[in-house]
Amino acid sequence: MILLTVLCTSAFGQTTATDWIKGAENLTSYSIKSSVTQTLKLFDTGANATSEKVTTVMETTETVAVLNLSSLESHASRSTRNQMEMPGQPAKTNTTCVDFYQIGNSTYMKNESGNWTHLVDPRSKQDVWGGMDENNQVKAVAETLNLSTTEDLGSEAINGEDAYKLKMVTGIGDYINLYNTSFAIAAKLTQYPMYLPSVNRTELNETGKMEKTIWISKKSYLPMKYQSLMSFSMTPEIKGAIDPNTGQMKMFNQSIRLGKISVAIDTSDLYYDFNKKVDITPPKEALMD
Repeated sequence: MILLTVLCTSAFGQTTATDWIKGAENLTSYSIKSSVTQTLKLFDTGANATSEKVTTVMETTETVAVLNLSSLESHASRSTRNQMEMPGQPAKTNTTCVDFYQIGNSTYMKNESGNWTHLVDPRSKQDVWGGMDENNQVKAVAETLNLSTTEDLGSEAINGEDAYKLKMVTGIGDYINLYNTSFAIAAKLTQYPMYLPSVNRTELNETGKMEKTIWISKKSYLPMKYQSLMSFSMTPEIKGAIDPNTGQMKMFNQSIRLGKISVAIDTSDLYYDFNKKVDITPPKEALMD
């Protein structure tokens, strides 16, 4: 990895571009509140299609987690809300919640029925976690910032603490992520690998919009907040399907064009309680075999 060593005098004074990574490398613990909302609008392509005939599918996942990197322990609570709105029909909504503990190489998870499961990985806890850095999302964000071109957006308080606000300029890696995201959505809609989807890169590049903003503490130089917005339109096609007789993918003579889809993905991560002493212990009912 090539680290930038230029002095960031516009926003960071005499602080070098590696200072925020050094702070993140020494983290022993941190907490995170994360929210991801994905909104799909599926446009009707039938003979009687109108602009009003749109099916909207929205999925929102909210996670609150605390990680003790020094003792290789974590606790996360996650809720996922799915909502579908179809023309002329009442909205359908479903919400699921999961409570999750990772204590070394032991996993404790509470399902929707309130029952706990306990799984023990035969590997050592060091192998399961892969070291502190692999689960240090704060460091990963700092490294992403370090390799990005940024624009100074001034200052803003996060949880009462002054922070530098920076816009991360879109790069080639973001366009790769844009394509991978679009293909993953198309694959899910077409039930890949049963059907092979195709996404037009030109359409993606013409309609794609990406914004990434990060807030860095003026005191510790640690990332305090990260927010990203991605939106695009695509018209997927099906190029082939699995031949039930051979089990192999068979390409069509002519692709089947699907309806237009607009996508918006809003992500927000809030980091706090850096290096705070934490005790992560599953409840008694989870520990009972």
